[in-house]
Amino acid sequence: MTDADARDGSGAGGDDGSESGGGGNKGPLGGLNVVELTVHRAGPFCGALLADLGAEVVKIERPGVGDPTRVQGVGPEGRSGYFMANNRNKQSIELDLKSEAGREVARELVGKADVFVENMGYGVADRLGLEYDDLSDLNPDLVYASVKGYGETGPLREKKGMDLILQAEGGIMSVTGPEGGDPVKVGQAIGDLTAGMFATIGVLARLQEVAAGRGGGKLDVGLFDAIVSVMNEYLTFYSMDGQVPGPQGVSHQSMVPYQLFETADGYVVTAVPADDRWDDFVDVVGCESVREYGTNAERVEHEGEVVSAIQSELASEPTGHWLAVLEAGGFPVGPLNDVADVVGHEQAEARGLVPRFEDPDAGEIVLPGHPVNFPDHSTAIRTLPPSLGEHTEAVLRSLGHDDESIAALREAGAIPEE
Repeated sequence: MTDADARDGSGAGGDDGSESGGGGNKGPLGGLNVVELTVHRAGPFCGALLADLGAEVVKIERPGVGDPTRVQGVGPEGRSGYFMANNRNKQSIELDLKSEAGREVARELVGKADVFVENMGYGVADRLGLEYDDLSDLNPDLVYASVKGYGETGPLREKKGMDLILQAEGGIMSVTGPEGGDPVKVGQAIGDLTAGMFATIGVLARLQEVAAGRGGGKLDVGLFDAIVSVMNEYLTFYSMDGQVPGPQGVSHQSMVPYQLFETADGYVVTAVPADDRWDDFVDVVGCESVREYGTNAERVEHEGEVVSAIQSELASEPTGHWLAVLEAGGFPVGPLNDVADVVGHEQAEARGLVPRFEDPDAGEIVLPGHPVNFPDHSTAIRTLPPSLGEHTEAVLRSLGHDDESIAALREAGAIPEE
């Protein structure tokens, strides 16, 4: 395999028959042009989701520096898994937006795009001449997505926000951690990733408006918004009973049993999803002493006793035993897997969630696959994350620039020297 083959994803993928090269079925958003001015995770994740669905995504990066995540969590050969996971299927163009020539090229790009995604600090896009009002004059059908820590309205709109800060301020950290213990962060950047997903939903909604002939429009999402939204029923429960919950540990806030249990050699999560299955669960597990608690309300009231009885039984046999027995009994059950288990998981392989690629620098890598499957479209990764400025000249030529105008842009400091 050549370096070029590796960079464009040729020869990648699993056994799902999906296309992983640059041609063929590129997904339901094939033909959509997206420009992103993004860094870190929330904005790039939105762009990656759109790219996975077939959109052509051009990422504007600062010359010589690029997205800061290129040098965060660096692994073999200087490649950052953080950057790679959120920038697959994209093209990279280096543009110095401090120069008027660079800003003009950016406006030229966005003027011909369907979607613009930015997650710079509050007011930065405006100062660069990339505010929505001006761009919509150039391109009335433009869908403009802005992702910020706190959104673009409200008293905190100018405050800097990062995922871990917003996990705390948005409340989700307060319900995460060992029961009765100190709060801890969610194990993944839940604010960044959900904000990126919500921005993607907003983009698709605006594109529907464009398709209906109503023109483009702007949307904005805050990480704070995303986290408060996924707090979900916690907010409603609090409004009803005034109780402020603490860390939930490994149990569910309103169903017993529904939690992690220790086995003789590991852990499983299982649940009784309906009261009419409780007697069957008691028969399968053998926790006879708590059979009398036939309703979820009774089990919640006697949670300590119920959980202790179940735990005592499950600790007597290995994980494999309980997976087989509970599944045969028709109960939802699964093991506690670590990252290595997930990467090697047969279901993850079958669903194209852990496609393997040969990166020209880092060797074999796994990139996160797209979770939405279409019977008539591919959402396979077509190209590996780009090197900084890899597509600068190609993108410029697609805009109609020739050798002379490209040389002029170099002279003006809009793009780096060769």
